[in-house]
Amino acid sequence: MTRVGRRLPAVVALGTLFNPLNSSMIAVALADIEAEFQVGIAAVTWLAAGFYLTGIFVPPVMGTLADRLGPRLVFCSGLVTMAVTGVLAALAPSYPALVAVRLLQAFGSCATMPAGMAIVQAAMPGEDGRPPPRVIATISMVLTASAAAGPVLSGFLVSLWGWRAIFLVNVPLAAVALAAALRWLPKVRAQGPRRTWVPRLSPRLLATCGQFALVNVIFYSAFFAVPLWAQRVAGVPAHVAGLLVLPMAALAIVATPVAVALAGRAGLRAVLVVSATLLLGGSCVMLAVGPLALVPVAAALLGIASAFSQFGLNSLVFVHAAGRDTGVAVGLFQSSRYVGAAAASSLLGVLFERAGMAGGGWIMVAVSVIVLAGGVLLPVRRPAPAASGGDRSGP
Repeated sequence: MTRVGRRLPAVVALGTLFNPLNSSMIAVALADIEAEFQVGIAAVTWLAAGFYLTGIFVPPVMGTLADRLGPRLVFCSGLVTMAVTGVLAALAPSYPALVAVRLLQAFGSCATMPAGMAIVQAAMPGEDGRPPPRVIATISMVLTASAAAGPVLSGFLVSLWGWRAIFLVNVPLAAVALAAALRWLPKVRAQGPRRTWVPRLSPRLLATCGQFALVNVIFYSAFFAVPLWAQRVAGVPAHVAGLLVLPMAALAIVATPVAVALAGRAGLRAVLVVSATLLLGGSCVMLAVGPLALVPVAAALLGIASAFSQFGLNSLVFVHAAGRDTGVAVGLFQSSRYVGAAAASSLLGVLFERAGMAGGGWIMVAVSVIVLAGGVLLPVRRPAPAASGGDRSGP
């Protein structure tokens, strides 16, 4: 592998980790933020939901800007935004001010993923329109592991320095990522002519993003329910509550290479079906949570499943997207993560107050059944090119 081939995935992965990391770190901090500002659990969960709702609309816009103005510029601008909002959030004097900065933070975190993957696609094109599977796996592994590690890191930061530390940690991370991006990210151009700012999105791509949204309803339901349940019902401190989801982070790192190997031998269909089956198993275990020992079991199953889903569905984005619109396609895929996360956090604000862990567990089981059906039916190959020799880079 060339020097570019080694460094490019690492730099992109470093920049894109801000999105899942900041979407999950907030989970453990919600209890302390609610206590300081006295806004109530239902209100404080909107600190997370507002971030996700903003993230639904912003990534496709950032992807379009990356395709039209240059992905390197958009990528670096996102990192600068993360550093600035990290400082502003830590200094927030009131809950409304914190929410406003948190929404601005969503813009920065949503810029790096579509821009970074547009650079990867342009610099390292591979089989069936996809970058090499190991490159997708590396970035997927970082995304899944950083989302799973968020509550663990947040638990220690909150315990040691308070909730404001979860925002300040973005500052040194963004500085390192920006230095690496300016040094090693190449300047690339999108493929093909640009006739319009509004891309044509295929039904196959939309179905892939819809499947990812459902996966994240399950993933984030567990992420928010477990720390809240552990602190409010089981009475454990914040750093222990974060550790309860540690298996998600550890197994995400181990499981992604397994997903790559399975895709190579049995195809992406097998990856999607195995992932959905594990999601269903983990959701069923969540229904039985009461004994604290069952939480790591559910987290382990959901961690493996999420790693498989992230790799498999991320690969399909490149299969079903036109090369010249890679940025907006990845942006739409990123938006689908926020659709699922927003649905999970919004439902949790109502269900947790009424039914505790069981309320979220039943939602997770129902959605897992739908995901399993989608894993069987979702198209995993691009259609054959038209006889007239049209655009081969998309459906």
